[in-house]
Amino acid sequence: MKKLFCIAVIIICMAGCAWSDAAPGVGEEVFTPQYLPNAFAENPSGIKEQYMNKTVQIKGVVIGKGMSIYMTPNIELSENGEGPTTAICVLPYVGIAYWNRRAQLDDFEIGQTVTISGRVHSLNENRVLLKESKAVK
Repeated sequence: MKKLFCIAVIIICMAGCAWSDAAPGVGEEVFTPQYLPNAFAENPSGIKEQYMNKTVQIKGVVIGKGMSIYMTPNIELSENGEGPTTAICVLPYVGIAYWNRRAQLDDFEIGQTVTISGRVHSLNENRVLLKESKAVK
């Protein structure tokens, strides 16, 4: 009887882990690039407390892509493909070589509308910086 109970508990735990992996972002709101900077301008401490180091999704238009001074690939998003960059999304390292990092940018085109998921690393009234970013399909 004890063995059956242990097996049942293990199966339930494994099912819970599979569900959490299979449904990332369920119920997650998708923001525009300007939403978090605007919210920060209205309530800096509250917005920082709510979103810093949390994963969010941002949907915007790619207006720039390249390598930062730290040699990390990143894309820049705006609301409508014009105007200032209001979200910078830094992609994670893939490999050590520079050309491996740059290849990550091949999936993004200027003018393309994308949804990006990433961890809020920096936030002010002008822009949000996401780290560990990836495209949401």
